[in-house]
Amino acid sequence: MSEQDMTLVADRLYKAGYTEPRLRQFWGGPIASALVRNNAAPAIHHCQKVFEAAETQTTFDQHLAALAMLFHFHRSVSTEAARAALGEDAFGVAIDSGLLETSNHAETSARAEVGDSGHVSAPFAVTPYALPVGVPRGLRHGDENLYLVSDHGTLIIPEVLDGDFVLGLGGAGRTLVSLTPREHVRLSADIGTGCGIQALLLARHSDRVIATDISQRALHLTGLSARLNGVDNIEFRAGSMLEPLTEPVDLLVSNPPYVITPRTTVTNFEYRDGGMTGDRLVRSLFTAIPDHLQPKGRSVCLGNWETTSAVDAGPEAWVTDPDTSVLVIEREALDPVAYAETWIRDGGIPRAGQDWNEATAAWMDDFDTREVSEVVFGYVIMHKSEQASSTFKTKVRTTSAIANNPHGLGQFVATTFELKSWLATAGAEEIAETVFTRSPDLVEHRHHVPGESDPSSITLEQGIGFGQVFDLDTALAGFVSVADGSLSLRQTAVALAQLLDVNPTALEDQLIAQVRQLVAAGAVLPVNGGKTE
Repeated sequence: MSEQDMTLVADRLYKAGYTEPRLRQFWGGPIASALVRNNAAPAIHHCQKVFEAAETQTTFDQHLAALAMLFHFHRSVSTEAARAALGEDAFGVAIDSGLLETSNHAETSARAEVGDSGHVSAPFAVTPYALPVGVPRGLRHGDENLYLVSDHGTLIIPEVLDGDFVLGLGGAGRTLVSLTPREHVRLSADIGTGCGIQALLLARHSDRVIATDISQRALHLTGLSARLNGVDNIEFRAGSMLEPLTEPVDLLVSNPPYVITPRTTVTNFEYRDGGMTGDRLVRSLFTAIPDHLQPKGRSVCLGNWETTSAVDAGPEAWVTDPDTSVLVIEREALDPVAYAETWIRDGGIPRAGQDWNEATAAWMDDFDTREVSEVVFGYVIMHKSEQASSTFKTKVRTTSAIANNPHGLGQFVATTFELKSWLATAGAEEIAETVFTRSPDLVEHRHHVPGESDPSSITLEQGIGFGQVFDLDTALAGFVSVADGSLSLRQTAVALAQLLDVNPTALEDQLIAQVRQLVAAGAVLPVNGGKTE
């Protein structure tokens, strides 16, 4: 079977409207929202109504309903309906490639949704994905859309999943897509590729991509996705995490199996459970990454890690390579009970039953052995520098909702990373002489007690990035208001000191510390090389 054979199926799916935007239009906003909540029943009902009212429905909608029932909801449809939706050639390729399989009518009549004679079903989910801002496109018609092959999951399977289950694209995978820098590189790597979404997108701006996974099933399904999308520059290597990676890379991404699971009889899933006690898997991965990066190489990873009442240090303290900068962005922190509940439910175990209670007890006992106080989810971004003097290792916690990022979240994070590198070498005198400008997305809020003329508090809100909110005092609010690229911090401090009747040297020292924090967050930016003209 040739590469062109598989792309024929993708082309037909695209022309049939089997894309994220068209499906949302097909079943409407409320049903799309139900799918986000992992409730497929309304969408399945909508497709069934389209079939039942075939005489009043367009052929386009009938074909779209058949494709959704097959590839999204794991329902059998008649061979005739599937062939009509895909076309004769693409239907044959789907059968030959294993994307569709024929079924005996007598065995499948209970699940049949369309027609009476002969049925087909889809053993794997084939899910459309609309590419976000920042991902290269325009290589061929329709490539703003991608098709991912994975196992059918809890959207339509009420039972506990198999341990070798290959997860489709979830929230964490989408987050990693948005964080990944998209400049052209020679060699990139996707560690723990899973359904292959990261490798498929890396292939658009890399000469070569290496995709690793311990699961042969995951590598097989990623290979199907690659052929379906016409991608031919991915090399698949079986093995645990970094073990198959024998050469340094320019860009490394990983959404590893970071879920912290008790080492007991609790069911483990290859796609999420690392098979090690506590956070040892992500700890070993993050500490080893610098050895696998080229000079100027970068990595972007997701992970969970534990904190205790005595130790709250995370990946920023684990990575000791002096040439590597580390930025940890903590996005969520859960107590052990809430964490256990999240992942027990994710595995498909019904609430309140014996299995649920036993799994909860196992998780709580496991956390107790290490005195875990919370489990953090976050992003870990590294850059291998050629100059150790400009490296830094830091963490920030920002749990606010991600704001609108017209150039992509990855571009914003890359900008703040560069700003932190500058701050790592900039002393107080350099910052005092630097000219700053405020980011154009900022909005200032002044809060007044009724009847009072002076504000009781002043806040500054970002309209991009992570939508952070900063508390300002009068002096810092004054600095931000005049930060238009014309005055240095020192010049501004002198003027504000006169207005506020305070010591200019003391105010300058205060502003240097405060402005450092705003620069690190991307709210205030140095201009003109950091010098007055």
